[in-house]
Amino acid sequence: MHKILMASVGILFLLSGCSSHNLSKGRSFSLSESSFSDLKGWTDDNFREAMPALLQSCKKASNEWHSFCRGLYAYRFSSASKVRKYLEDNLQPYAVTSYGTDTGKITGYYEAELTGSRSRKNNTQVPVYGVPRGYKNGDKLETREDIEDTVNYAPIIAWADDPVELFILQVQGSGRMQTPEGEIKLGYAGNNGHTFKHLSQILRDEGIKPQGGYSMPAMKQWLQENPKKARRLMAKNPRYIFFKEVQGDSPYGSAGVVLTPKRSVAVDKNYVPMHTPLWLESKAPNGNNLNRLVIAQDVGNAITGGIRADFFWGHGDEAFESAGKMNSRGKYYLLLPK
Repeated sequence: MHKILMASVGILFLLSGCSSHNLSKGRSFSLSESSFSDLKGWTDDNFREAMPALLQSCKKASNEWHSFCRGLYAYRFSSASKVRKYLEDNLQPYAVTSYGTDTGKITGYYEAELTGSRSRKNNTQVPVYGVPRGYKNGDKLETREDIEDTVNYAPIIAWADDPVELFILQVQGSGRMQTPEGEIKLGYAGNNGHTFKHLSQILRDEGIKPQGGYSMPAMKQWLQENPKKARRLMAKNPRYIFFKEVQGDSPYGSAGVVLTPKRSVAVDKNYVPMHTPLWLESKAPNGNNLNRLVIAQDVGNAITGGIRADFFWGHGDEAFESAGKMNSRGKYYLLLPK
């Protein structure tokens, strides 16, 4: 029988070294102590693949994790079975229940790719803006439509060849632009303070159903095949994202560490503290089991709730296809220090 550990998310944050002032009040979130034998596929995971994500988060570890992280470092070159044994000896799994259920929505995201140039080559290109001068986080600025109608609204980092690809870059929050001058890595720098509206909802409101449904690949193809309608429809998402050029490894999640493909997830940090290891049980778009160790290293506008995760697939065409089609149910366990 599971032992009920807590019914309050506030206690969870205290255990994980996070202050209670960041919490949303009045939301149900409870944990029950579990055993590793409860975790489906636990002994089948390749824990060496999870080590880069674990070690990234250990760079930001709170006091409660220092002992675990010091010990983990000694296993950075060890076999998967030895890493698993170390995790079992030092962590305790807790099953999550939120609003009376142990399952929630699991989606995917990826590092977008697009083409462009440092300087404008033709009048069909659109600007990739940095933050406006004097910008402060939390400012409410003009809408997407107003920004796109304004010349030189903010400092321009580069010029994108395709407005649809730029729109998807803004939805994903980071990406890589291939230019004649070389690759430009783009990271999230801020937003205009308006509410995000998902493209699938916009198309549904207009009575438009792309061939292939509402997956991101299908919606992207429809927008590119209908450029005159695309700009008007994309403008119905009033949120606009500003970028910064990133040097070195990328992309960075909101937790301040480099994301690891297929091992990093975005969560709602009102419930799950950043850098917490999770055991995820879900399904990939191809129907295969997606049971593996992941780390909470990012957040997202649409990622809200006690059991809600966005799985980071990486970059490239395969990642785009998987991320764009993923819309699964799943559950997860928090792994906390003993």
